[in-house]
Amino acid sequence: MCGRRGKVYCFDSEVFGENGSISFYIVKAEKAAIVETGPTSVVERVLEGLEGLEIDREGVNYIFVTHLHLDHGGGVGKLIEFLPKAKVVCHPKAVKHLLNPEKLWEASLNTLGMVAEGYGKPESVAEERLLPVEEGMEIDLGDDSMLCILTPGHAPHHSSFFLEKDQILFPGDSAGVYAFDKLIPTTPPPFKLEDAITSLEKMIELRPKTIAFTHFGFAENGRLLEKLKDKLLMWGETAVEVARGGGDIQTLHSKIYEVDPDYKELYDLTKDSLIISGFHKLTLLGLLDYAGR
Repeated sequence: MCGRRGKVYCFDSEVFGENGSISFYIVKAEKAAIVETGPTSVVERVLEGLEGLEIDREGVNYIFVTHLHLDHGGGVGKLIEFLPKAKVVCHPKAVKHLLNPEKLWEASLNTLGMVAEGYGKPESVAEERLLPVEEGMEIDLGDDSMLCILTPGHAPHHSSFFLEKDQILFPGDSAGVYAFDKLIPTTPPPFKLEDAITSLEKMIELRPKTIAFTHFGFAENGRLLEKLKDKLLMWGETAVEVARGGGDIQTLHSKIYEVDPDYKELYDLTKDSLIISGFHKLTLLGLLDYAGR
């Protein structure tokens, strides 16, 4: 376990033996829940986390999945086999991929290669186990409730979740990557900047006390969400300038590396990470894709 806030416990998935790259969360409420399963390869770690917290597998009522990129929701199909009463809470656009993850798997292999293989192939989820969310849906956890909001931008099938009494936001990737006290966007293609800004504004209105980042761990909000909004707008403008000048991904990297100290420091600290270094490349590709449109 790598931290606790109220009834929420953070765990490090330790994929590829890396620490501080991918976290998953267990909510020890009256109706227990898991937020973000991580990839298929870490399902056993999630089950060990439940056991360590003395949560019976039949006591898990919900699995909240922000989106289906393998590092966030790839393990849900395998995990739910061990949790007989759990429902999978997800964006409506995620349903078809949870029912049949073959296209998701093929796309992941094409994009991530050996990293996807290390994450493991996602398994399907039976339709009766799925609970697609609507904007503003509240899910009762007994001694707390989880507010569901639709937050596309990073991915079209992205949702975020807000534990209302504890004031903890689970933004998936819609609030970027946070590590070493540095915050940067993650914007893989097909990235939609306007949608991402609208999603951030929704989360800002919630005024969360704590943000539970999948990448990585708890952070006190302060003005982190506003900071990311400003950064996204600046990065978008930079990408458009680079695209108009005929620049490529390396040009964009050099520009952002020069103007954004958070990106510079985080890039230097994580360039040898199989997981985070891949985020950097996809982020730049998504920004150029946006700029091209």
